[in-house]
Amino acid sequence: MQMAPGDPQISQLGSAGLTGKSSQTREAYLIQKRDLKLDKPLILNFNNFRDYAAKVRMAAYFLGISQAEVAKGLGLLAAEADKPPREQDPKAAKRLQFLRGLKIDDFQKRLADPPQRLRLAKAIQVYVRTFCEDNGIYAVPDTIGIIESDDSDRQMKIGAIRCLDHMVVEPFVFTYTRKPSASQTPLVVSAWKTWWKGAEETFPHLSKNRRQAVAGLFAAMVEEKSRAKQIEMLDDFHRDDMRFFVEKLLGQSTLDEKVVAAATLKLFISRPLRMDVPLDAQSELVQQVSENWLAHYRDRQPIYQPGIIARVTYIFSDTQYAHMVWRLVTFNFGRSALKTREMVSEKIWDAVIVSAPLMLLANVFIYVVAVPIGIVCAVNRGKLADRLISLVLFFLYSIPPFVAGMLFLLFFCYGGYLKLFPMLGLHSPGADAFGWIHFLADYAWHAFLPITCLALFSLAGMAMYSRTSMLDVIGQDYIRTARAKGVSRHMVVLKHAFRNALIPIVTLFSGFLPAMLGGSVLIEVIFGIPGMGRLSWSSIEQKDFPTLMALVYVQAIIVMLSILLTDLLYVVVDPRISFESEAK
Repeated sequence: MQMAPGDPQISQLGSAGLTGKSSQTREAYLIQKRDLKLDKPLILNFNNFRDYAAKVRMAAYFLGISQAEVAKGLGLLAAEADKPPREQDPKAAKRLQFLRGLKIDDFQKRLADPPQRLRLAKAIQVYVRTFCEDNGIYAVPDTIGIIESDDSDRQMKIGAIRCLDHMVVEPFVFTYTRKPSASQTPLVVSAWKTWWKGAEETFPHLSKNRRQAVAGLFAAMVEEKSRAKQIEMLDDFHRDDMRFFVEKLLGQSTLDEKVVAAATLKLFISRPLRMDVPLDAQSELVQQVSENWLAHYRDRQPIYQPGIIARVTYIFSDTQYAHMVWRLVTFNFGRSALKTREMVSEKIWDAVIVSAPLMLLANVFIYVVAVPIGIVCAVNRGKLADRLISLVLFFLYSIPPFVAGMLFLLFFCYGGYLKLFPMLGLHSPGADAFGWIHFLADYAWHAFLPITCLALFSLAGMAMYSRTSMLDVIGQDYIRTARAKGVSRHMVVLKHAFRNALIPIVTLFSGFLPAMLGGSVLIEVIFGIPGMGRLSWSSIEQKDFPTLMALVYVQAIIVMLSILLTDLLYVVVDPRISFESEAK
């Protein structure tokens, strides 16, 4: 299983070289692939029981040399490929076997054609990198073995390091997430401790006065809740002050202090640990980067080399299907494909708490206003009130919500007309400091026009449907019987007709809420509301597929919940309907 249109880098490689383009960036593709666990087997996973030593050595060989050297070696491989298997050189035979296993398009044909070998060499290195990414966590122990082995020469170690760079995502974690927790501390502390071992001598000790000044500024940063103001306060620090922050992070400090210390260190030390090397790297640099990878591996060895019980469990639990089911159950949709790499569930939750009140208020507004209007029209059928109200309802029904939104903005928000309502957002600047009454009044002021736009179209339809439903009930025999007994018209409508007319009206509830989710896209964009509709639109524009798929899932749940709620409302509206009687 893969994501359409597949790996952007591979999709650009054809038998003639670069033959196409992909609109998706390589970085975004890898984020999606790893977050959605598409590098795992589909149903059963036996990767923890496989030996990757031979394949990893081949991958390290091809990534440890230049493209020109790969192309030169292809000439020798082409000559060996023409020989019978028994006469082939053992090393050449293993390399040919490895390359054929990569399933490169038209490999044999391109291998035999000298003019195509340079482009084939480029394709080989791309496919080898993809091999490393796909096997990732399972091939890391064998790759680390190449780095640790005394038999590996400098070029082979360079190739192994480059393999690891493609196998592992974020080898070290230097900062906490948006919602820090104590469970993140060991990895963050370990990363900076590894860096500090090699960098400690380059940072001077702070004088007593400077340490006191830095301590005071640091305490103020910890107390400050605004991220923007914390960044402004960083101007008071210098790179030479980093020893203080390292001591705070590695020492006995509170979680808030560690979070601020780690963030400050990352801002001043943008690239703490180097994890990759160029092809012409000297032995000293190769040794330094190798030690960084070994430190990474030692901290996470239980992950890379699980016990036998865990391996057996992973056969069923570490698969695409198992991860997909678990993500759906726990609402863990991974990270966004954007550079911010925010958690998708957090983005959706921030949008839900904005859109949900608008949707609910719009639905309440529709039923509270439309149902009485429909009843009035039905009771006064054919009269002037019925005709005038129906005319207005047909007019409202013909106006799309986004057109109403633009008209409202023009006449009630800016221009030379009435400026009664704000143009954008749901709150005034500084609304967090308002009292509850002031806060709710400010919200109502901002939300009035969006809710009206969301409700107008559905309100007209609901009112006409209520009219039709009430007319059907009024024409029933039991209504005429009640009137013949002398029951007042008012009591007949409210007590006998209204409740029976509600059943078809309640049925529409299951369709209105999902329809509003679609209509909210344009309304939220027009009024600058950061809700689910606007998030859906921005996810489509920015090709943020993880967020988009999660939104589809959430909207499907909303549809099912609205249908369930409709079924429950049937029991409230009509006591004759009972789930217990069905069970019996």
